[in-house]
Amino acid sequence: MKKVLYLAAMLSLVLIGFSCTKPGGNRADSKPVDETPSGNEGDENGGDNNGGGTPEYTRPEVKTGAESLVLWLSFNDDKIVDKGDGVTLGENKGQAGLGKGFIGKAWTNKAGDNTSEAYTKLNLASDNALTKMESFTFSVWAKLPKDKEAKCGIISFNGTGFEATWPLFIFLFDNISDITPEEGDPYKAQQFNGRIDFPTASGGKIPMWANCASDIYMKKDEWFHLARTYDAASGHWANYANGQIVNEGDFLQDEQPCGPVSAAFADDCNALYVGGWASRIEGKANEVWQTYCPGSLDELRFYNKAFTADEVLALYGEEIAINLEEEE
Repeated sequence: MKKVLYLAAMLSLVLIGFSCTKPGGNRADSKPVDETPSGNEGDENGGDNNGGGTPEYTRPEVKTGAESLVLWLSFNDDKIVDKGDGVTLGENKGQAGLGKGFIGKAWTNKAGDNTSEAYTKLNLASDNALTKMESFTFSVWAKLPKDKEAKCGIISFNGTGFEATWPLFIFLFDNISDITPEEGDPYKAQQFNGRIDFPTASGGKIPMWANCASDIYMKKDEWFHLARTYDAASGHWANYANGQIVNEGDFLQDEQPCGPVSAAFADDCNALYVGGWASRIEGKANEVWQTYCPGSLDELRFYNKAFTADEVLALYGEEIAINLEEEE
């Protein structure tokens, strides 16, 4: 009996010793595992010692629609363009710079003023993937200041438009609409507008609008996510705010879909402007309402397919998750 008790006691000590020395255990003389990358692990010179350091943090990739992504502007460093065949950085003009973003850094109007010149020009080569899109999904995170009213450009392509005052393809904010919530005081709202000039059979152009106005995302000075989809085969478009569909419709001519968005781009389209209006920037118009974006833009993406509602929600959810992870 004594031998049995002795063997049992020895086995218990072995098991206790094993549990105290395994990674993450509570043994007093063992160093706890720190799962937060500090960037200071490794040898005394800051190098990797191939055994004791914590791996460097790698930002998760957005996987939704990755195979269809044709342009990604993360604004996390001065190169700005993370992906874009035939798209290169031209210049940051005026008050355009980098500031705190929804994820990492963001395009920011440092003046915070909708009349101060602030835009980023991207050069489009003749073989760029953007102007060859048939269907598309556009998404962006945005934050606008509370005290500015403006029809400010988010993005704007240049080229021959329907009128001298209008680019042929533009997304903008019109934040002068009043929204009264069920409770609380009225506040100014953002309205997400967009225009595409589709050609007609006779060679003319018909501007097609798709406005998005909803109190689902209207609060200023807060980051919100916008997305627009367009399907060339059906002509169907949809607007989304914070992952939820706001409104939808169809771009039709004589009851037929307008066709590929690539047909809307003129031969002289060679630039995409972030934060401003192409027609004003290039001196084709001096309209005072064509203002610069006074706030911040982040994670701007173009895909060459029309996302489903589930895909838009998945994209929104993935970027939310990255934001939350980086805020920890």
